[in-house]
Amino acid sequence: MHVLSRRVSCAAFALLVAAASNPISAQTELPAATAQDVGETFHLLETTAYKQVDAQQIFDAARAALVDYAHRHGSAAFSPPPVTDNGDDVRALNDLDEEIESAAANARGNATDYAYAAMRGMASAFGDRYTVFMTPDEYRQFNDALDPQRISGIGVLVEQDSPYIRISYVLPNTPADRAGLREGDLIIAVDGTSARGLTVDGVSTLLRGKAGTQVSVELAATATSAGHTVTITRSEVQPPTVVFKMLPGDIGYVWVIAFGRATPDEFDVALQRLREQGARALVLDLRNDTGGYVDSALDISSHFVGKQPILTVEERGTRDTTIDSDNEGQVALPMTVLVNAYTASASEITAGALQDDGAATLMGTKTFGKGVMQTLTELPDGAAIKITTAHYLTPRHRDINLRGIEPDFAVDENRGAHFGELSHDAQLRAAVTYLQKKIAALPRSL
Repeated sequence: MHVLSRRVSCAAFALLVAAASNPISAQTELPAATAQDVGETFHLLETTAYKQVDAQQIFDAARAALVDYAHRHGSAAFSPPPVTDNGDDVRALNDLDEEIESAAANARGNATDYAYAAMRGMASAFGDRYTVFMTPDEYRQFNDALDPQRISGIGVLVEQDSPYIRISYVLPNTPADRAGLREGDLIIAVDGTSARGLTVDGVSTLLRGKAGTQVSVELAATATSAGHTVTITRSEVQPPTVVFKMLPGDIGYVWVIAFGRATPDEFDVALQRLREQGARALVLDLRNDTGGYVDSALDISSHFVGKQPILTVEERGTRDTTIDSDNEGQVALPMTVLVNAYTASASEITAGALQDDGAATLMGTKTFGKGVMQTLTELPDGAAIKITTAHYLTPRHRDINLRGIEPDFAVDENRGAHFGELSHDAQLRAAVTYLQKKIAALPRSL
């Protein structure tokens, strides 16, 4: 996943680009929305990319990708003349549209597929692995990773605890939470069907159902203890991007899985619940969090740094912009942030801000090192283009791109680690030990 910033639209420019005037067939004619995709993709790449590339290079890359796609799909003889820009983008784009339709006709293929190949080629002209074109299906998958679709169920995460299934997490403000289900409960049966020997998927299927319907769940503390049955009404549930719990010694643990749109709200709930439970210190786990939306990272960072800088953004053709926290309600608790080689992008924005501003101590291993930001734009037919449009620096103007962030205390991951479980997580144990000393040094209230 990648750091994302604002969404932009260039529909006005796209409307200047027409599909070919001589349609070949219903299948090989370029749909108007896809023709707009081609024009908007070119315009965004030419005008907003952090790395500047000549317009002719973008057209050359589109043509090369189009020829390659045609050759791989049954049109080995297809070799159109080069698309020449000559300062006239609209004419060049019309020529490219015609070549897309010609390639589709020669291979008896779908013009939209050939257009997607050409746009993928345009993005490749920048030699940047984060600047990519996404088909509608790829874009949906990308969004699902950051903002999972809602499901109908009771609101628990479960894991295997042979011979039964154990609740590993109860989502706040869900039917399971309101019914009093707790982490560690064993699921003995669902609607009278024994869960003994069932898989996680098997029990999950039983728990899910249409919103508004009821499900009867038998629970027990252990496999040999007496059980009790709870009837729960299912509802629509948002899969979490934040998981939290209280660790021994009044240390709150918050794992940010990804920086999605809903993550700041979920994070607020986690902080509130942990503080209500008496948390005196925090562990923020950003391991294996490969990023997400910049705004979400800024929001979460702002809880801890007060009115201080969070990052500096460098964009092509503009002056550098320093973004400060706008949160006056600073959370002043001893805190460690766990990081590793898969802590990247938006996660590194947060880790770098908390380290530079002295709000937290970083533990673990060096982060990934992605100091660039992308702008994501949805295109007219549901595809999308993600473009590297900016470079960022930490509050102390450290450039972490391809370098990563070194933790304050290096702690290697243990073999067979289970993140979040003290008995199987050496890095978490190190963080807890460190925070216990910090708590012991705090002044005691009388």
